[in-house]
Amino acid sequence: MRKGILIPLLLLLTGSAMAQQEPAFSQYFFNLLNINPAYAGTRDYFSGTLITRNQWVGMDGAPTTQSLGVHMALPKTNTGLGLQLYNDVAGPVKTTGLSATYAYRILVNPNTHISFGITGSLAGLSLSGSEIHINNQYDKAFSTTNSSALVPDADFGVYLYKSNLFLGASMTHLLQSNFRINDAAGSHSAKYYRNYYFTAGFVKGISDAVSFRPTAQFKYVASAPLVGELDGCFIFHDKFFAGLGLRSSKRINVTGTDNILVGILELEFLRDYRIGYSYDYYLNQSSIYNGGTHEIMLGWDVSRHLTRLENPRYF
Repeated sequence: MRKGILIPLLLLLTGSAMAQQEPAFSQYFFNLLNINPAYAGTRDYFSGTLITRNQWVGMDGAPTTQSLGVHMALPKTNTGLGLQLYNDVAGPVKTTGLSATYAYRILVNPNTHISFGITGSLAGLSLSGSEIHINNQYDKAFSTTNSSALVPDADFGVYLYKSNLFLGASMTHLLQSNFRINDAAGSHSAKYYRNYYFTAGFVKGISDAVSFRPTAQFKYVASAPLVGELDGCFIFHDKFFAGLGLRSSKRINVTGTDNILVGILELEFLRDYRIGYSYDYYLNQSSIYNGGTHEIMLGWDVSRHLTRLENPRYF
């Protein structure tokens, strides 16, 4: 494993890189269940999203993430249920998890709902010490043994929405669970830190054939820089989405910011399915060492035509 990728990964385990403790998705607006439990059931039908993300392409040990999330509204109730499976590998660190979500929504007026949701999860974390290669094999700061743990956790969120607008606020890692993975000194200091999210978006019609959808996401973790992202997509005939985004955060202990340019394409097909692709380009020196980040999304809404919804869903 290259030293350049090893150092940030080890910082991740010790909590010094808390902003990166969970993967971020560029196509978050169709995958809000990943960060906000209150999103469950808001699409009114059985909906699912499968995403695969390959980060820092070309670097040894670069993070890869796969996520499958499904959710639905129970018929004739105000209840939404969700289930998510995910797998995240970053060098010697692997996380595989399962989460279940319950949400309850309230009708504010004929066009607006507010939903409250909670998620319980169980993650299996493993550290393959044998994959860590260091110059001094007797360095006590590193362990070459393998270790693993099962870690419970919980998330909470609120989500206000109608057909052309949404606002969301959520908090993940409520329990701040300890990883219970031994480091080289035999301690158990590593743990999850609470992540705070705010998301928003709306759709504005430009013509009969074209609409514009700006969205925003802000993420905060204690003692880490605020991460903000602004995106704008043009929507053609309610089927084809094309846009750009900018993700930015302040650098740790140095001046300046780290900026990422995001390109987004999405297509709805066969009425009930959509496919999306995004590419992250790093506007800093790291772009010299990696080929960016690729993300592919497949989404579906089972039997949407049976719900008699006339308006397309933009979120």
